Amino acid sequence: MLHPEDITGVVLAGGKSSRFGSNKALSRYGESYFLQHIVRKIQPYTKEVVVAGFYPEYQTLGVPVLKDVIPDSGPLGGILTALTYCSTPWILVLTCDMPLISNEIIMQMMAVGRGEAIIGWKRESTPGVFPLLLSKSLLPHIEEAIKEKRFRVKQLFDRGNACLIPIPDELQHLFANINNQEEYNRILS
Repeated sequence: MLHPEDITGVVLAGGKSSRFGSNKALSRYGESYFLQHIVRKIQPYTKEVVVAGFYPEYQTLGVPVLKDVIPDSGPLGGILTALTYCSTPWILVLTCDMPLISNEIIMQMMAVGRGEAIIGWKRESTPGVFPLLLSKSLLPHIEEAIKEKRFRVKQLFDRGNACLIPIPDELQHLFANINNQEEYNRILS
């Protein structure tokens, strides 16, 4: 079982939000923004939380905001930046547009243990649905992938040493990420 002191929480928030039409990390969700909501959600399960993706507006969150060490390398670049920064052996990675993620999902991942390099979720035949727990041991593989211009996060699962938890039907909705205004309006209603 992993413990909070083993984990740095990472919220990926560096995307362009082109389908959404504005920076979705700063979209309202209840009394806060998506980004604030996710940061607060994962704080109890981590030693520290960081935001991977540098926008000046993020500075008000009270957590470290990391600029990508290799710009324009997508979510994998944000993961590389976080692994380079963190002092813990694990990172818990979520995207800023997953406001429905539950405590139960995070705790279930932490309970899996330390024997794998990747702990994640799978939807039917789709591996690697966020959130993910990633071991710092993946850092050289991620550096190599980015150097070779291979930016897909899912390639990490090809390396093996992954535990992928099937998403039960009744929890599918909790893994939703918000990509456009229609999806945003749906979760607000």
